[in-house]
Amino acid sequence: MRKLATPLAGLAVIALALSGCSTSNQAPTTGDSPAAASDGTVMEPTTKDTPIKIAFVPVVMNTSYDMVLSGIKEEIERQGGDDFAELLVQAPSGNTSSLQEQPNILEGLIQQDVDAIALATEDQNAVLPYIKAAADKGIPVFLFNMSEVSADDPYYVTNVSFDQYGASHQIGEWAVDHFGDEPTKVAVLEGFPGVVNTQRKDGFVDALEGHDNFEIVASQAADWTRAKGQSVTENILQANPDVDFIYGLYDEMALGAVAAVKGAGRLGDIVIAGYDNTRDGYESIKAGELTVTVDTASKAMGVGVVQAIKAFVVDGKKIDRSIMQKTVVYDASNIDSFDVSNYTYVPQN
Repeated sequence: MRKLATPLAGLAVIALALSGCSTSNQAPTTGDSPAAASDGTVMEPTTKDTPIKIAFVPVVMNTSYDMVLSGIKEEIERQGGDDFAELLVQAPSGNTSSLQEQPNILEGLIQQDVDAIALATEDQNAVLPYIKAAADKGIPVFLFNMSEVSADDPYYVTNVSFDQYGASHQIGEWAVDHFGDEPTKVAVLEGFPGVVNTQRKDGFVDALEGHDNFEIVASQAADWTRAKGQSVTENILQANPDVDFIYGLYDEMALGAVAAVKGAGRLGDIVIAGYDNTRDGYESIKAGELTVTVDTASKAMGVGVVQAIKAFVVDGKKIDRSIMQKTVVYDASNIDSFDVSNYTYVPQN
């Protein structure tokens, strides 16, 4: 395993001791039962005494991962709070430096002998030596929010996630229903190149297949950010003033498109779709600006991670290697049915 000189330099590191209560006013569950067969991993379940030490390592701390963290914190409280687990949050300092910093983080956690690592990464193969090193030391790694997992990795226990391709396919299905046979010019705002971007784009494009009234006239990178989403959309509108539908592969890019379309005085003319159902995306739909988004169950994902850790590390149960959450499309017709407590941490006492 490659050694790195400065174990945690420049990282956002937070240690959270959670006071707990086993009473729940909100009890989300995983898509699959955690007490199922878990063929394919070299790791074996344990029956460790509590409290255990859980490390949370996202790609970066952003709106979506904040929601995952809220679910993790709430489920820890439901399981007994600090009598059940101590939570360590160790996040890379930025999206562009995530893959450079994650090996450092993982190496430090392995040295600390944590009991479980919850990891989301943009490149599983790049951190595979560290996942293996954790497994060799008896530390199980629970992947989450992974659009694709490597067939060459027998060391992780499970992947708690959702169908990135399927959620984007749902947006495409919504567009087909919304526009019908009407000729529709489409612009797509992409994130950084990679598996996530590819699956989200492919799901949407495949949903439009066979509907020849849709024409994708632009598909450009907007780097997952609102500012870039706005500037890219401004350029698209200049080159394609007759665009009818803009799809941002993440709500932040879609909200940048909203700003650009508003600035052009065309908010009522162009349909704008997002992805992830962030809090700002929700508020924009409520305000009649963003048209539609797909909720990717971020908070439920966090709940599912802790449930999987408890089952495998504490209860000695084998679990599925894939635990998928349900995705739901929201627009003006059903946005009021969304429970906004999913955006925030709700104390469970």
